Amino acid sequence: MSQQTPKSTAGNEMPSYWDDQQVDHFITSEAHTKKKTPEQFKETHVDIDRIYAENLTPLGVSGEFVTQEDVLNAITASSLDDPNRIFILRGEPGSGKSQLCEWTKYQINGYGEDDEGIEDRVALHVSRSQTRMDQILDILTEPLDVDTDVRNIDDLDPDDAAAAIVEYLRGIWSTEHLSDEEIRELTEARGDKSDLREIFAKNIREYQEALESRDENPDFNLLTRTDYRDLRLQLSFGNKLTENKDVFYSVLKNEAHEYLSRNLVGDFKELLQEYSQRYQDQGIRPTLICEDLTTFSVLKEQLLDHIFELGSSSFDIVLGWTIGWEQDNINDALARADAATYMKGRSEGYLTMTDENGEAYFLDDDASVALARSYLNAIKRNSDVEGAPEEVEKAFDDIYPFNERFIHVAYRQLNDEGSNRKTPRLLLLRVVKHCLKSSLPPYEAMKSNSFVDTPTFEIDMKYDQIYQDVSRWYGVPVDEGIGVKVGILETFDIDLPDSDKAPVKGEYVVFERGRGSAVIEKIKNPPTPEHDVDEDEETDESGEEDDEEAGESEKGETEDEEEEVEVIDEPELTEEERERQQQFQEFQDWVTSGEEYPSSDTLHDGAVATLERWHEPTRLSNPNASTRSAGGIYYARGDSIPVSIQGDQQRQASIDIEIEWGPEHADLYTSMLEYGLFDVFDPQTTDFDQLRAWADTNVAQFKHEMREEIENCLPSELDIEKTLVLAQCFLINSARGVEFEDGGIQPDLVFEEYDSNQPYGKPVSEHFDRDSAFGQAFSDLTMSSSDISDLIEGIFLLKKNVVDYERLSEARREISNDPQAHVDAALMIDTADLADAYKVGTTRNKANTKLSSLLDRISDYAAELDRLTVEEDASHIQEALEPVERWYDSSHTVDDLAEWFETLYECAGAVDVPIKPSYENAYETLTESPEEVKLSAFIADVEQFQNMEDTTGMTLIARLHDFARSQHEQDAWDIYEAFDSLIDDLQEKDHATGADLEHRIKQLSEYSDYEQKRQKIISVTEDL
Repeated sequence: MSQQTPKSTAGNEMPSYWDDQQVDHFITSEAHTKKKTPEQFKETHVDIDRIYAENLTPLGVSGEFVTQEDVLNAITASSLDDPNRIFILRGEPGSGKSQLCEWTKYQINGYGEDDEGIEDRVALHVSRSQTRMDQILDILTEPLDVDTDVRNIDDLDPDDAAAAIVEYLRGIWSTEHLSDEEIRELTEARGDKSDLREIFAKNIREYQEALESRDENPDFNLLTRTDYRDLRLQLSFGNKLTENKDVFYSVLKNEAHEYLSRNLVGDFKELLQEYSQRYQDQGIRPTLICEDLTTFSVLKEQLLDHIFELGSSSFDIVLGWTIGWEQDNINDALARADAATYMKGRSEGYLTMTDENGEAYFLDDDASVALARSYLNAIKRNSDVEGAPEEVEKAFDDIYPFNERFIHVAYRQLNDEGSNRKTPRLLLLRVVKHCLKSSLPPYEAMKSNSFVDTPTFEIDMKYDQIYQDVSRWYGVPVDEGIGVKVGILETFDIDLPDSDKAPVKGEYVVFERGRGSAVIEKIKNPPTPEHDVDEDEETDESGEEDDEEAGESEKGETEDEEEEVEVIDEPELTEEERERQQQFQEFQDWVTSGEEYPSSDTLHDGAVATLERWHEPTRLSNPNASTRSAGGIYYARGDSIPVSIQGDQQRQASIDIEIEWGPEHADLYTSMLEYGLFDVFDPQTTDFDQLRAWADTNVAQFKHEMREEIENCLPSELDIEKTLVLAQCFLINSARGVEFEDGGIQPDLVFEEYDSNQPYGKPVSEHFDRDSAFGQAFSDLTMSSSDISDLIEGIFLLKKNVVDYERLSEARREISNDPQAHVDAALMIDTADLADAYKVGTTRNKANTKLSSLLDRISDYAAELDRLTVEEDASHIQEALEPVERWYDSSHTVDDLAEWFETLYECAGAVDVPIKPSYENAYETLTESPEEVKLSAFIADVEQFQNMEDTTGMTLIARLHDFARSQHEQDAWDIYEAFDSLIDDLQEKDHATGADLEHRIKQLSEYSDYEQKRQKIISVTEDL
């Protein structure tokens, strides 16, 4: 037969020295296949020398690793008439269970005429692919020359079979827990999903369809737990089935399976016992190998019941199942609540193929290469094409189109749908077969392989992409960098790089290591926290000599073109190290090409640490302040600084610090990534000046965006500084009536702490009802006084008690020039579009007040302040002015008031007018403490209150304070009020008695003088 030539290598195709048909023949999803001959199995088998034995009783092993030979020796350590001996084999799919079972079969039965196996023993191997009843019985009886009469589930009519099972249950099944009436209800026809006939027929039909599709190895179950739940919810005695659901479910299911199996194969337990006796009569010890227990469909309950009655027969039994299957199925299959513990306790061996992450114990670097080599050799040997040239195989470590490094890397990067599962099946199917079936070179084909994470590239990013791609798969660590064999580049028709960039040394092209290589080294040896570097260490003169020697050495090396390169053996990474390597690889993929970045949190954490090293990145305050815990406006969205990784949509915010992908940023970002990986900046390799420059630029831009977004909700007349000064003016104005038109706003007022307690009371809070519009706005604003105070300190102080006058002066000047214009502007504050992330506090964690709420309170107060009027909100001042305006004259003296009041006081006594306490107090003040009545100051106050037209809100608040202060300090208010009230009382008395008041007063010797004064006062009041 003539040999075919290799496939075309035109374009970007690779030379292929194998048949695709042979790839499909050898690499399948099952270890056992009829297509593969015993010799082909033998030549592709790799020893499984690391199996965890929780116990292996025949060898006295407990909690140790054993080899395939150990397992075989334990299985075959039985005598002819020993009772059942059971070995449980667990592992993830594709971890080598089937391979071990197949190997055990060949070791017992032999590979053919030249290898007859172990004398007086026979292995009965029921593989995962042999699911028909007749196939199972044929395997069990093949050495016995027994005829079997078997029907298969796929031969049944689902409806007829289901009806027969229900009739069996209806007529024969009984239990002490259910009455006959309840059994009848349980088995009656309802024609819905609670009808046993419908349930059984549905499950038989689904199993038949699964068998026909051959896409899976179906587990057959006539009654699932979901079916049982639907059933019991429809029954009148469902509460009884619920209370004992585990018992009833298992019994009902197993009885149905028992009936079905008897109609298909007879009494399976009796058959097993019969076969055991026949083997014993022939002097043969059978080993029953069930690589997947689910293969036995309806027979598994009978199988388990029989074999775990150890004395029922004489088999050595290997029971295999996928890890996790026992959690949901063993109790039902064995109809015991503690089935897993029970089975483990009665087993001779309890063996596990994979660790908790799903990695096959035996498949280390060496075994993975041996596995790939065995299959590649078999494929190539059986292919009818010309073999690869000797120099090509040599360049690829005799496993073309891979090399050992490629297999190591691919195995470590296996990723089964997001899990860390690493098994022989995955390596063969997802790596070896994937590449062999592709026309692209493996380094290109693996780019489309979702089952293998792209590995890191360790060469410098200055090299072309093709060298990065090839080196990440085929490159090996050497003394001076990363080496790729010349033959590999030539085979893939890749031009060699310029010698000054990557020289050829021996058989390798040596590429300079990049930051990626340094990170890999740090993954193996994490950096320690920062320390001060001794200057002597940096300027050690001996280093110059070393450099000179190194330079001379390098010159010598370049002259020796035949110099051999020593490849450095690298130990396998730990699980934690592999995880960090994966995170670094994902970073490389993202920074170089913007690909998906699943572990972007790592870079994010490093960027945040970089920003926080020199700044409070999300705090808007005085940029020149030295106090870190000053009050400020924080962008406090979530629990982290809003750093967005370009392309990572989960991190987008209204404003953020975006990290853009691109190779030009790789060096900068790598330092950040290292912090994310190791929680420390490596002081030996980190360029802190570079990081500081990046942080300064981005924080400045971020704070600019913060200010811009905040001030978008403010009118043009206001910015953050003016708004805060205005709010402080509101507070000081309301606290003690300060006005700002005259003399501007003094700096000390801006930093004054809000305190409404005055000697004359609290005129604002006492005057306005708390439930009124102004009262509510005032209350809300004063509740925010500490936030306003903190912000003012954060914005206008450089450090404690050191004022930033330059920043403060503009706000003071603008507001004092036209306070009312800024009050009007505050009415226009609109925070509808301001993000809730903006908050006020002294630290980010303590920033609890929404800035929008604070601005709304300032705006609401301004609005209510603007609505104040003298008529409605200062009426009490007008009422207090009435007695004064009625009786006061500028010619009055304190002595005059005392004389008049004494006369009226005597008149009151003469006409029996009651003397009120206010009269007594006024009379006492005038007669005993006349010096306390300061009429000149009083009249100045009165004139101020008489001229309140066109008063603005802040002025009105100031007048409220002035009035309360005047009332507190000037007794004249009480005297004139008492004077007016006393005259009213006297006049009312006159009207009530009918007596002439003037007549009574005329009887007094002082009448003439009083009358003159009274007439003068009346004349004055009439003119007002």
